[in-house]
Amino acid sequence: MKKTIITLIFLFTLGVLSFGQVTDPLISNCAINTGAKAKYLKDFRIQLGKAGIQSDLRYKANMSLWKNTKYRFTMCNAENSKGKLILAIKDESNKLILSSFDKKTGKIYSFIDFECHKSGLYQISYDFTDGQPGSGVGVVSMIK
Repeated sequence: MKKTIITLIFLFTLGVLSFGQVTDPLISNCAINTGAKAKYLKDFRIQLGKAGIQSDLRYKANMSLWKNTKYRFTMCNAENSKGKLILAIKDESNKLILSSFDKKTGKIYSFIDFECHKSGLYQISYDFTDGQPGSGVGVVSMIK
């Protein structure tokens, strides 16, 4: 009887733990596309509705970046997104360091590499082009 109870508890625990490993396929696919030399660090799941007139990107997060480290920021859109996901990185003084959107050409890059020259807290901002509604993910990786 004790063996049966222990076996049932073990199987129940194993079943519960296996459900904890569910991942978002959009995040998984985006992380896989970062490249062979990239080491996954963090992801940001972005889901935004339509915005009115805006001047700044809507989804903001802070992240510590380290000097002499090369980072890759990869942006992936869900299929139902109307806009394309864009990224801007600002330093502690709110100065724009890097963007995935080139205002001169209108080109949007699916990933950008950033070599950090100063350790500190950086603001990572995401939005969709023209304030369109959308869903996507931003993956931050370290390049070896």
